[in-house]
Amino acid sequence: MKNDVVKYERICEILKNKIICGLLPPGTALPGRAKLCREFHTSERTVRRAVEVLVQEGFLEVVPKKRPVVACGYLDKRREEQDERETADAVAANDILKSGILLCYPVNRRGMLLCRGDDWKTPETIVANMNPDDPTRFWRLSNRLWRFFICRNENELALRAVDSLGLGEVDPLPGTRENRIDYLKSLKELIQTIKRGGRPEEVHFDALFSLYGIVIDRIEGEPVCRVTPDSPLRVGTKNFEQQFRRSQERYSSVYLDILGLIAMGRYQPGDRLPTHEQLQEIYGVSIDTTIRAIRVLQDWGVVTAAPRNGIFVAKDLEGLRKIYIAPEQIAGHVRRYFDSLQLVALTVEGVAEHAALHAKPDETRRMLALMERQWNDPFCHQLIPLTLLEFITDHIRYNALKSVYELLLKNFSIGRGIPKLVQKDKTPVNSELYRQCMEAAGMLKAGEEKRFAARAAGIFQQIHRLVIQECKRLGYWESAGNVYDGTALWK
Repeated sequence: MKNDVVKYERICEILKNKIICGLLPPGTALPGRAKLCREFHTSERTVRRAVEVLVQEGFLEVVPKKRPVVACGYLDKRREEQDERETADAVAANDILKSGILLCYPVNRRGMLLCRGDDWKTPETIVANMNPDDPTRFWRLSNRLWRFFICRNENELALRAVDSLGLGEVDPLPGTRENRIDYLKSLKELIQTIKRGGRPEEVHFDALFSLYGIVIDRIEGEPVCRVTPDSPLRVGTKNFEQQFRRSQERYSSVYLDILGLIAMGRYQPGDRLPTHEQLQEIYGVSIDTTIRAIRVLQDWGVVTAAPRNGIFVAKDLEGLRKIYIAPEQIAGHVRRYFDSLQLVALTVEGVAEHAALHAKPDETRRMLALMERQWNDPFCHQLIPLTLLEFITDHIRYNALKSVYELLLKNFSIGRGIPKLVQKDKTPVNSELYRQCMEAAGMLKAGEEKRFAARAAGIFQQIHRLVIQECKRLGYWESAGNVYDGTALWK
């Protein structure tokens, strides 16, 4: 059941989106609670909490003995909020907007291409409600349109990454009415082109995209938009990492990573593991978390531990293969791994080309030399794709984008902790991947940045496909899919 997964915050967001987009016009009564419970696969208590929040925020009105209705005055309330907005900081906004283009463009593009039939009801309703004579609402609906296509990917991590940039609540400076009319005309043409089976590029999608209606090619230091006082576009990305990560590092992350390190051969039977204090520092968790993680490994017979004696490995890879771990027990980690791999596969080509332009020749030579050493190591050959991703991440020059990729890099290591997914030996499949990684490094060494980026994209797209294929074979796919309902993000 997904009842505990679809929280009231998500229901609030979905209903709020329908109200803002015009799918639920002012005066419309909400469906009954029983119907909402069925729609969102959740309890009446969760639905009731969501409705209460929307009432508090002014989106709904409650009349005794009647269903809640969409408030007629919510638009006036949102106009009042405009007066509380402040001009974005030019430096912070430039960093986040450029990060957003590299991150959002390919995800939006895929979201549009996924739309079929009734999927177009929401975007077409949004476009129909975009009035060029109301600049603030016009651009806010434009934000909602692009966010819908992000949601259509059914990848919660991608959505959280974009939302963490603060782009959804941006109010671009109005511009001219003629610009808004041209923009709206192009949006309509874009939707019709894709519905006919065309490609976004046929209507100059890259030019139209101009991230959420914001033009970034302005004089340096000139304000580009208005935002809430605590927006990342005003205060920068100093709290961005904590906002994006949330509380991902639980005890299961710790024990799965230790399992992965044993499976890779990093730790052999009899080896001493780091102390609890060292594990706290490595994983950034509390001592209670490391104690719980080691206790699980003890229960499985993977390690032995005694006060003042230390923690020692008791099983090798073959021993690990005999341990039964229910797919549901690690489903959240597997789903996070899938989502991270997909976001890398979608975005890495543009990011890699950006990174390549900032890599020095001696840094590229060191990466290639490291890959060659890893290739000849009986255990470290598995780290070659990680080395490539780490190199790309290290050379990102936009702080917001770098924060996203640092988390993706960390999540990339989840794979080594998924039982039976790691293969210690070189196989024809992983050997080909390693060869391609080193070939990509060679392209960058030769100054071929675009070829390097294209090859990197192909590598991570292939890894994404192979992992899904193998996890289906191992029985993890279904339980990972049940972690959250991706369709609830957009339907």
